[in-house]
Amino acid sequence: MSRKSVLGAAFVAASMTVSVGHAGEVGKTESEVMKNLSLAQDWLSGDIKSYGNAKVTYTGPVITMTTSHHIPKVSSLAKVGLKAFKVLEKMSNGKIKVNDTWSKTIHGAKDGRKAIRTGLTDYAPCFPAYNAKDYDLLHGLGLPFLFNNTHEATAVSEALYVKYLKKNFERFPGVKLARASQTASYHLYTKKPVYKLEEVKGLKVRAGGGPHAKIIAALGAVPISMPAADAYTAVQRGTLDAYHINDAVAPIFKVHEVTDYRTGNGFNFFPVFYCTSGSFYNKLSADLKVVYNNWSRQYAQIEAQGFYEINAAKAITKMTSSGAIKKLIELPPKEMARWRAAVEPVTQQWVVDMEKKGLPGKQFIAEIRELSKKYHAMTPNAIMQASIDQPLQGILD
Repeated sequence: MSRKSVLGAAFVAASMTVSVGHAGEVGKTESEVMKNLSLAQDWLSGDIKSYGNAKVTYTGPVITMTTSHHIPKVSSLAKVGLKAFKVLEKMSNGKIKVNDTWSKTIHGAKDGRKAIRTGLTDYAPCFPAYNAKDYDLLHGLGLPFLFNNTHEATAVSEALYVKYLKKNFERFPGVKLARASQTASYHLYTKKPVYKLEEVKGLKVRAGGGPHAKIIAALGAVPISMPAADAYTAVQRGTLDAYHINDAVAPIFKVHEVTDYRTGNGFNFFPVFYCTSGSFYNKLSADLKVVYNNWSRQYAQIEAQGFYEINAAKAITKMTSSGAIKKLIELPPKEMARWRAAVEPVTQQWVVDMEKKGLPGKQFIAEIRELSKKYHAMTPNAIMQASIDQPLQGILD
């Protein structure tokens, strides 16, 4: 048996222990989801005993952090961000002041890292998929069937960052990682119902680039890499047939206005890393650096739980109750197994490619799977509490 075949067999066997990432992982109903993510909601509302035990001794002038994002300020994701920025100001005793900007005021979806490097902003999304050639092992976090839910995926991404990803990510001058977030699981939104793998063949599907595009291609569809904000008009004009996107952001990009069906497959998540500028971070005193790191670790889980998981549940309720989405199609186990088999070679080939580069692709995937088991055994509230009581160290020096 060839080395590639051995790797393939090993990964197929390993992947059988990981379930598909559906909303039911966190709760079967919206009310269950809200109950199971209560600590994240308390964090956002301020109804929480403590944000941690970091002490602020800095007595100098207020330090302003300019943040930027391509999404509109009225969106649900932005509203979570605004609350998180208020928490940072509170944790720093008002010594860090946030100047927030939105709606492509400073940069578009693809240019957050560039804006950081050129000093236009201090904090921005640096989506690796839009600069896919600049990263290697990081893309392993977006491979299919690795995670069960968003808070687990985010916890694993942060836990592995220092060991595997930091050197590669920070080789760009002035760029540091603020937090390693992950989206909710991705599903297929279409104009026509899709019940079988054969019905995907030939569809032009919006993809985010990197492994995501390869997953779409493995299904027999044609991946079209573009920001989700640009896909609405493309679907209207017929240059796109479908979205493969997470439920939480579907209403933000009005996916339900141009599609009628959602086929749940949920076999991948999408890394959405956020950068902070080295020049801003270096302005902070030692105690404020501790505060900033602790807040960043908490915010990673807040976006996972407080935005993606809660809003995925809300979005499904909203889109189906209004009739905008006519039917939620859940694939039966045998059919899901066919989709799973179709995308498994993406992981196999990724491992082979990394090993050819001299990078530990096989080891990286193995550690992802082990950590996934660890965090899957924890409740989301327990993971959130750990980010407060024992925030990871080393992501920010």
